[in-house]
Amino acid sequence: LDSAATLLGMPDSRHWVLLANHADKTLLRNDVTFEVGRQLGMAWTPRSRDVQVRLNGGYDGVYQLTEHIRIASDRVNIDELDAAVTSEPDITGGYLLQIDELALGAPRCFTTAVAQVTICGEDPEDLDARPAQRAYISGYVQSAENALYSADFASATAGYAAYIDVDSAIQYFLANELVKNVDGNLQRSTYLFKPRGGKLHFGPLWDFDLAIGNATYDGAPDPQGWYIRNAPWFARMFEDPAFAARVAQEWREMKRDGRLDALLAYVDRRAIELGDAQARNFERWPILDVNIFANVPMPMPNSYDAEVAYMRRFLVDRIAWLDSQLGGP
Repeated sequence: LDSAATLLGMPDSRHWVLLANHADKTLLRNDVTFEVGRQLGMAWTPRSRDVQVRLNGGYDGVYQLTEHIRIASDRVNIDELDAAVTSEPDITGGYLLQIDELALGAPRCFTTAVAQVTICGEDPEDLDARPAQRAYISGYVQSAENALYSADFASATAGYAAYIDVDSAIQYFLANELVKNVDGNLQRSTYLFKPRGGKLHFGPLWDFDLAIGNATYDGAPDPQGWYIRNAPWFARMFEDPAFAARVAQEWREMKRDGRLDALLAYVDRRAIELGDAQARNFERWPILDVNIFANVPMPMPNSYDAEVAYMRRFLVDRIAWLDSQLGGP
């Protein structure tokens, strides 16, 4: 926007996103996973509202008006780095980063030496023009990875926990594993941030249109089986019994507190709220019987209700399988 504005009750900003959710015919997968992030108490999860868009007098359907991921007091609340900063303590933060293998080789990106994770600067974005800051953050991330794969990796003072905020790693893992997010295995669409003087944090959440069974590859339609746990950094963290125990404890607390039941109720409520709007959207965009990108084939003729029922059933079965793995004593 030309100037900051409060939109539909969300904190004021100039920077917003209209998500089409075109590959997600429930129009809900991003919103539902954002709700998981809020349930888990992540530091910040994008707020959003469904809107119907008119452009130049023409109706263009339902979009998800969403806060843009950026450094701000109401969003990723860390210090911004001035380009002139070259020394500690200021050079230690803040950094907003994104894991994105598709950007391999871009000037703003670097790749870790052990797990070959490609990490790109989001803010500051011009890391190539800030050699001291690039050297600091790439060095810090590499130190974190080195500690993770060291013999003392489980040590609280010498291992990964000295560099990585473990609570945020657990929250990220559970949110992405619950929805079996095919983009969440440290290859794409994974955000990280590092506050000044602080550790590397996972989050915020982003990009779930292919989650909750909505893709045909990598075993995505099967509600059973690990996915995020197989990602390099997480596979190593799970070799630490203390990390595995904390993940299981957080899962049991989610179940005990009723958060998982509340998530299913949230799906039901949001589908009802979209009601007439989704019907009008699919009149404008008649794609319910069209395979979009990697969609799982649905019985024809397809309907919005069938899409929501499929997504809900996936979540029910996914919760049951994860409970069989994490819900024991």
